[in-house]
Amino acid sequence: MRAVNGALALDLGFETTADEVTPPARLSLAPSPSRLHGPDKYGVLEHRRRQAQIKARRALADVEEQAG
Repeated sequence: MRAVNGALALDLGFETTADEVTPPARLSLAPSPSRLHGPDKYGVLEHRRRQAQIKARRALADVEEQAG
């Protein structure tokens, strides 16, 4: 895995550097295995992906609104 220095984010106009960014304390990249058993696990993952996309679009719109 390559290290990311945040240069692209700086080019896009974000004010912080990669060294200044701290992840949330309760960040969980993978759900607990007990929640994703059964035939509907892919449906659950698809729902989570859609919700994350919606949140990301709203956050990006808020950033663009504040900048412009």
